[in-house]
Amino acid sequence: MSPRRHDQPTEALFVNPPSPDGFVYIRDINRHGRSSWERIIWPQTSLAYLAAVAERCGLSVDVVDCIAEGIDWKGYEQILRDTRPAYCFSNIISVTYSNDLKALSLAKEISKAWTVGMGPHLTSEPCKTLESSETLDFIVLHEAEETLRDLIQATRSREDLTEETLRSVAGIAFVPGRLFEGAFKEPLVTEQRPFIQDLDSLPWPRHDLLPLDRYWSPFLGRYTFVEASRGCKFRCVFCRQAVMWEWQFRCRSASSLASEALHVHSLGVDNILFHADTFTLNPGMVEELCDILIENHAPFRWACNTHVKPLLGRDSLVQKMKAAGCWMIAVGIESGDDEVLENIKKQITVREAEQVVRMIDKAGIEAWGYFVLGLPGETLETLEKTIDLSLRLPLKIAKFDIAAPYPGTEFYRYAQEHGYLKVEHYEELDQNASAVVEYPRLSRSQIKEAARRANRRFYLRPRILSRMIKEAKDLSTLKSLLLIIRDQFRLLYGSLRRERRDATIRMRGSTGTSG
Repeated sequence: MSPRRHDQPTEALFVNPPSPDGFVYIRDINRHGRSSWERIIWPQTSLAYLAAVAERCGLSVDVVDCIAEGIDWKGYEQILRDTRPAYCFSNIISVTYSNDLKALSLAKEISKAWTVGMGPHLTSEPCKTLESSETLDFIVLHEAEETLRDLIQATRSREDLTEETLRSVAGIAFVPGRLFEGAFKEPLVTEQRPFIQDLDSLPWPRHDLLPLDRYWSPFLGRYTFVEASRGCKFRCVFCRQAVMWEWQFRCRSASSLASEALHVHSLGVDNILFHADTFTLNPGMVEELCDILIENHAPFRWACNTHVKPLLGRDSLVQKMKAAGCWMIAVGIESGDDEVLENIKKQITVREAEQVVRMIDKAGIEAWGYFVLGLPGETLETLEKTIDLSLRLPLKIAKFDIAAPYPGTEFYRYAQEHGYLKVEHYEELDQNASAVVEYPRLSRSQIKEAARRANRRFYLRPRILSRMIKEAKDLSTLKSLLLIIRDQFRLLYGSLRRERRDATIRMRGSTGTSG
């Protein structure tokens, strides 16, 4: 498929900014923000949702996914000159913070666009963000769709815009003095907007505006997202959905979810990942969805994630998921130590995690395990227990993240209060590349070495190596696997990254800590 063209005038441009340094980055409006040595190209479904909302407001829209489409800064600047957007929107993540603000700043410079940022980092620190970026007009806090609608309606006519009008838009932050002569120059945060209770009321994302042929993940292949729910009732201390959704769980209906998934399949996508904080939190919805897909002869492969608890003892549900086309379930295990699991409020035990993973494997579904190294209470001994657990479970893939206390999370507050957070720049908050928390009995270098050791021990086994060889059936896949090895070495084995030009905004507080 030929690259998408972005050369027509467009009123609202939704942008996944270029990489600052050549690495692949994951940006998501809710939880994710990190480099990806796995070279996962993350579907920008959240931007496609917002594009659909802006279109309902009467604007012409486009989504520019610079990561997926391989667009560098020169190419992005040309797109801005061609499209001349009146609005430019982007998710701003911690690890590419200054880089992402630059993307909006260019839109302001080139086309005098209204610039709007969003995401968990900005939601947790709106005033700091506005103070550090004079070209950022608005921040959308928490859930974006209804706020975006009201903001567009308020700002369509610049001549008629008043400060009172903006103050009436719930869920935004801005600096009045930058927009109105004589107004206050301090950031203003309007009242919080209630969360959307009926997710079925939202328009379907503009999937057709996404480069669907470019979204890829190792062993997953070509895929895209269909969002199933928002929020989670489990209160893990490190999870950023606490910032965005404040634990408010809302689930789409099975019929709406199935209809959208079937539509996406009609666009040529044969592999769908149902995107959610915890997909299986409403087992009744999952069962009904499976029934609908089975009635439609399970026309596509799909995968999802789960917390251990919702699937515990639900063998029949897992078997029905298999019959409906589910081929992979990613399980949030986090640690191989019960005390660490208790510290992070995971509400599971190691034994329960083992039961669920083995149940998934027995049903003929691939189980992928997700672990986090360096959590509160971690020691060298607990790190080894986690690695050992990953080796004895029938996992096809294991992901070993380094614990990163992102702003706004309970983990962030804990690390700050105890003086464990050792970080100066936002870009260091990267769970795939850097260790930023140091405990009295566990150093950052020991945590990072544990991540390297975990990956070596898990992947350099005959069973896993043989699978990788089987996957490398063509030159493009082989090239991707070689690039994954290279990037893992550069991120986990070397320094964080080469000096980044955008690492200019220091986190407030004394040297070596955040504040």
